[in-house]
Amino acid sequence: MNILKPAKLKCIVLNQLRHTWTFLLFVVDLLQCIIRAPQPTTNNQEPGLQFFNNNNNNNNNDLIMDQDLPEEGLGQPGDQPPQPQQQQQQQQQQQQQEQHMQVEAQEVVPFDPRDFVARIHAIAGAAEPMDAASDIDEEEEEDDEDVDVDYGDTDSDSEFEEMYSDESTSSDELEEQKQLSKQIDVFLTSGQHPSELQGPLPSKPQYAFQPLRLVKCQYRDKHFPGGFPLARSGHRIIASNSHLYSLGGYNPRSALVASRRGRCLLFQELWSFNFATSTWKLELNADNASNMPVELASNALTIHNNVLISHGGTGYPFGESCSNDCYVYRTASAGATPGVERLKVTGDLPTAQYGPGIVIHKHYLYTIGGTTGFDYTCDVYRLDLRTRIWENVYISRPEMRDDPDGRYRHEVVYDGKHIYVLGGGTSHSVYDLQRIPAYNLEANCWDYFDTQPDRRAFDLDDGNRGYPRPRKCFSCVQHQSSNGDIEAFITGGLQGDFSTYFSDIWKLNLRTKQWFRIVTASLPRPLYFHSAAHSDNGCMYVFGGIEYNDKEMRRRNDLYKMWMTVPKLSEMCWDAITYYNDNLDTYDRKSLLGSGIPKRFVDRLPPQRRRRLDKNMPDPSMMISLYSNPKRARSTTH
Repeated sequence: MNILKPAKLKCIVLNQLRHTWTFLLFVVDLLQCIIRAPQPTTNNQEPGLQFFNNNNNNNNNDLIMDQDLPEEGLGQPGDQPPQPQQQQQQQQQQQQQEQHMQVEAQEVVPFDPRDFVARIHAIAGAAEPMDAASDIDEEEEEDDEDVDVDYGDTDSDSEFEEMYSDESTSSDELEEQKQLSKQIDVFLTSGQHPSELQGPLPSKPQYAFQPLRLVKCQYRDKHFPGGFPLARSGHRIIASNSHLYSLGGYNPRSALVASRRGRCLLFQELWSFNFATSTWKLELNADNASNMPVELASNALTIHNNVLISHGGTGYPFGESCSNDCYVYRTASAGATPGVERLKVTGDLPTAQYGPGIVIHKHYLYTIGGTTGFDYTCDVYRLDLRTRIWENVYISRPEMRDDPDGRYRHEVVYDGKHIYVLGGGTSHSVYDLQRIPAYNLEANCWDYFDTQPDRRAFDLDDGNRGYPRPRKCFSCVQHQSSNGDIEAFITGGLQGDFSTYFSDIWKLNLRTKQWFRIVTASLPRPLYFHSAAHSDNGCMYVFGGIEYNDKEMRRRNDLYKMWMTVPKLSEMCWDAITYYNDNLDTYDRKSLLGSGIPKRFVDRLPPQRRRRLDKNMPDPSMMISLYSNPKRARSTTH
């Protein structure tokens, strides 16, 4: 419990105070009253000070009266006291009168706001920085011998906030704090309320479009607990031009909560994230979609005609129950009636397994590779989406011919002629990214392509020959550049020994087979079992996964974005508009269209929402995650 952990309690309390504007407004109003109060002159005293001096006079008189009174045993009033005692009384009276005159002669120092600001900065500079990451409980490796190794926390008394990502202050949050500090400085030095100052106050750094830069999306302050996805790994995400969708995943802490409530141990939910408003929404879960699948770890997810399709996956424990089903998800964000449908298929079905890669070519859904938890394949199956008939296209036999070895948690990219299989591995091995196997869609055979290294990343001392190192459990997206070339971006991952983890980002041009190391961007820390997706405008998003450092391995729910190319000018303008205005969904469509925003961008906004009068209360119409663990109420009994 946090009560028994003072360091974590300090982290939580200070983190809440950092986002409490009410406290800041109270301080500003208090300082405003102090500054606007009439300043006393040097010859006049404040009433409080005069009252203090009068009290001193009364106390001195009482003291003198007590000293003049005769004490018992000292003789009659007419008797003369001894000479030393009389001199001592006179000296005390003189000292008290001198002190009284000095107090009356003191000048009242007027309040100087600049001195107050300097004191605030001095205190802030001397304060010890708080690192929330240092208070994170270290996750321990589970005893599960499955190849899909996860690291969980065995603490059965985990609090609600521990299930969310603990993050130290990011650079964006520090910048916001600096801007707020500037506003307070202006107020203190001018004696005016910020609303009375001429000119706009700085709120955000000026927008600047920067391609090939990884930026963290800030969304937590816009949600209540349970209103955004918990930290997870093994999930899958996909994106449209307006939304990002996240399906499934696993977290040992949420699995503990789910087991107590008799629910699925994996995240049986589908979330959507609106790019324009930076808000999450729980679209589907076990309550409003009774036929949600339970094999929701390491499945495959794609989008076709604005409809989400998933295939394969495993339940928990990993490998004990696998799936070869296809599910179709319809969401309200896409303008459809929310629901989940399990496709009724026939034909030669693929083996039930997890960790495959899927691609849609024409009206076929192709699936390649995967594992049952024991056997690994690189077989090729396809499903006719019109007739819903499975077909066995190619069975790989690496022991008989030059076919790729079986693997899982690889990634696939597609250029219209080939399906390229990047990386992947087994429980103890990984495959390189130098010679890439590709399934030929027309010839129904496997081809191999030798890639070209990035000479800039050539480092023999580090063992780097200009290629990304072999890996699995990484993420990959593809997009088409302005000249028509297909480019694939890979991010993170790990090697088969579970001792080498990656945070790098690479790009592969499928036409020239040239690798490029993205030197301007990398993940903050090594990451694996995460997922990535791209929108149609050329922006890549990375979400979740297991983050590695020297002290711990911890699941995250951080969301990052990176522009893979320079998009159209209209896309850049829309990105700038939503950067400064993340509440466009509170305006009616006519006002937005009348202001000059094109309809195709207005259509990317979620349905108009009402402004809530009480922002401290969640929207009652909002669905909350069933895996949230609310804080336990403190007992009032003794």
